[in-house]
Amino acid sequence: MLGFELLKEQAQAQALNTPPPAIRFRVHRTDGKTGTYSQGDARRASALAARLDPEKIFGSGPIVIGVLNPFSILSPDDVCWVEVETALPMKQIHPEGVERVVKLADRAEYEQILERQWPLWRKAHSLGREGLLEALVELSFRGGEVLYLRVLGTRTEIPLVESILGVPAITARIGETGVLYVNPKCIVRARVYHSSGEVSYPDGLWFAEADDI
Repeated sequence: MLGFELLKEQAQAQALNTPPPAIRFRVHRTDGKTGTYSQGDARRASALAARLDPEKIFGSGPIVIGVLNPFSILSPDDVCWVEVETALPMKQIHPEGVERVVKLADRAEYEQILERQWPLWRKAHSLGREGLLEALVELSFRGGEVLYLRVLGTRTEIPLVESILGVPAITARIGETGVLYVNPKCIVRARVYHSSGEVSYPDGLWFAEADDI
């Protein structure tokens, strides 16, 4: 996890009496490869943090990363997600009604929360929780990678599908100092378990039960 890597770097930096990078990020691509980058200069790190804007990160042309020579050019359509670890403030966006999105550690944590919450969600109306929204989302990508998210907020008239996917980038917290930016265009499937007793579905819904979930 990013938090572990940062703690490891901090320990190594203390041993060498050198500061850890002000910002580190990992770019996960559709070819299954991951690029890791860091910036130790405080001024450049602040500029970089401001440039990692979820409104534009996947829709403003090629992504150029480097320090003049050499540098890499990435197609934004082939960047699945970006993980950022920094103490600097990072921009986040959420659809109306969504208050917090958290990246779960793995499938084990996802299944543990689902097992605990699913019976409560099915009784949500009797418990008087109609106005609350909680969802567990499994995101599958082209290369076979999977992310697990937990969504918390309140119900709105906006369809749940649009609430989760209708943004330029899905943003989520990773621990206390990490931020995740997910490219919706690279998602092959999003499986959603949710607490809403009634859901406004989008037009064109294929209304059918899944044989295998």
